[in-house]
Amino acid sequence: MTASLDPTQVSLSVELGPLHLEHPVVDASGTFDLLEHARRYEGDYFADFPYAAYVPKTVTADARTGNPAPRVTETPAGMINAIGLENPGVDAWIAELSTWAHLRQPVVVSVGGNEPGQYAAVVRAVEEHLAAAAPGAAPSIEGYELNVSCPNVSSGLQIGADPAATAAVVGSCRAETSRFLLAKLTPNVSDVTTAARAAVDAGADGVSLVNTFTAMVLDRDTLRPFLGNRTGGLCGPAIKPIALRMVAEVAQALPAVPLVGMGGIMSGLDALEFIACGATAVAVGAANFTGLEAPARIVAELRAELAARGLATPSAARGLALGD
Repeated sequence: MTASLDPTQVSLSVELGPLHLEHPVVDASGTFDLLEHARRYEGDYFADFPYAAYVPKTVTADARTGNPAPRVTETPAGMINAIGLENPGVDAWIAELSTWAHLRQPVVVSVGGNEPGQYAAVVRAVEEHLAAAAPGAAPSIEGYELNVSCPNVSSGLQIGADPAATAAVVGSCRAETSRFLLAKLTPNVSDVTTAARAAVDAGADGVSLVNTFTAMVLDRDTLRPFLGNRTGGLCGPAIKPIALRMVAEVAQALPAVPLVGMGGIMSGLDALEFIACGATAVAVGAANFTGLEAPARIVAELRAELAARGLATPSAARGLALGD
């Protein structure tokens, strides 16, 4: 058995494609509001920001009001949400960038839409703004995460469930930017590697997985669907074993592609398991709703878990679960 290390001997830094991250833990889009946390924090939250990169809530070309209420509910091992990509639209979103321009960590913009042109329009608008912005007037936007779990306007199916549609979205955005491009894959498919390969072949630099699982919860009194949208996306510990399996499958199919693993990460050990399945970085979602301390706690626990196993870096643990 490998001798344990002192936690101070562990270096958590990783390279996610061209992005240098201080540690492998980022937030899952839509689960962490930077400005709200800054308002509630005693001190300089921008200086103490706990995540290695910030992934804001998904933005679309036009404003969206989202789904009817109720939109969120807890389950015994997680939560279900049906927010519906509520956001002010890319122009209004860009107008607010100056309010968090001094964030030190890189930003990866989450982009949504219902067809390739809508995704491309968001990326184009952000790129044009960054090209014209004065130095220091915007945060360090280093890439985009394409949320291909949105329904396609022509088929009604999730874009990510159709490899050709996924490739079309990635290709349209690749034409608009040279920045780091992630495709965030839906788990609601029979073979997640097919969509992952289609995304990479179309120009994605990396893959994020998994997004939420389509699920339903009933009102116990009326026995009718509780959510206003009838169904929503299940996240939290309930989905972790399936998410681990899917991350491992993509890591084995595309070993050279950077992966961001997510799905039920509540502790540092959870994060380490995703890294062992081949992830370079991990995204924390549901845990953000448990308390302000969750991100820093998970990072500290990850360091301790690596040290206890005699692993000096996350890279030393990457892929350990994939061997014979």
